[in-house]
Amino acid sequence: FTEPSPVLDLKAESVGVTSVILTWTVNDTASNPYTYRIEVVSGASVRNLTSNVTRAEITELIPGTMHRFTVFAVANDGQTEGEGVSLNVSTKPSPVLDLKAESVGVTSVILTWTVNDTASNPYTYRIEVVSGASVRNLTSNVTRAEITELIPGTMHRFTVFAVAIDGQMEGEGVSLNVSTKPNPVLDLKAEYVGVTSVILTWTVNDTASNPYTYRIEVVSGASVRNLTSNVTRAEITELIPGTMHRFTVFAVAIDGQTEGEGVSLNVSTKPSPVLDLKAESVGVTSVILTWTVNDSASNPYTYRIEVVSGASVRNLTSNVTRAEITELTPGTMHRFTVFAVANDGQTEGEGV
Repeated sequence: FTEPSPVLDLKAESVGVTSVILTWTVNDTASNPYTYRIEVVSGASVRNLTSNVTRAEITELIPGTMHRFTVFAVANDGQTEGEGVSLNVSTKPSPVLDLKAESVGVTSVILTWTVNDTASNPYTYRIEVVSGASVRNLTSNVTRAEITELIPGTMHRFTVFAVAIDGQMEGEGVSLNVSTKPNPVLDLKAEYVGVTSVILTWTVNDTASNPYTYRIEVVSGASVRNLTSNVTRAEITELIPGTMHRFTVFAVAIDGQTEGEGVSLNVSTKPSPVLDLKAESVGVTSVILTWTVNDSASNPYTYRIEVVSGASVRNLTSNVTRAEITELTPGTMHRFTVFAVANDGQTEGEGV
């Protein structure tokens, strides 16, 4: 038997993780009874397979590895082979495992993942970053990547593809949706301070802030409450009169979970007005005033007493619920107004 001609147009019709489908053609007139030997070389391993048609599915291959396939046409005697035709094909890597965000910042995310392919040592990785209509592709030589220049408070889709040693054959992508953190809120202030309520306002300048919500942490002594607002304003009620409260506002991204860094403000509510103000004793040039308070936080209160005598106005201070006002004008009407002052030394209740 003369040797068959070499096969023509050898190509990989399909490439998988552990399999490859090869196809080829022949143009010998005697090719109808040909069989074909396929030599499969994977590193130091050599296998020989046989096909009766010009197509063969090669299985049990190593993921992400370069294989050399050589196809020989075999004549009708089952022995006489033509010259082999070879093709180098890399199988696809397996998908990466355990893709997660190790760290999430305002404009950056650190991704990590693992691989368990034996051939993974020379793998590289393509990371596709989708932010709205924007698509970027980054490359990493290790199973970790820091993605920067992201939009604050925005959902991003990261897809990681393992790339085999040929630099082209990619495994199936594995995706993870991650929202970056919002920026901290700006210009947090108390628009209104009452006895048991405070109105807070703030601003944001993130482009993605339109769907933000806000968590407000309210700390009053040992008590901690969390409230939510859909706008950049919140009325906090049921507060303790005359008490220092710590309000911390966190911007929350569209996923409802990812929070920006909190911004805090200490605000004292106003004390309640004093009760039962009376003149315990009235003299020629002095008056002794007494009053009571029933606020639970009143122990550290101080009191400002405004003394109006005609056109004269004086302000005195007392640490207790009693004050002796001296240097008054005999036989004259005086107006005494007592203000409870909270622990911050500034926030006053309504005068009585």
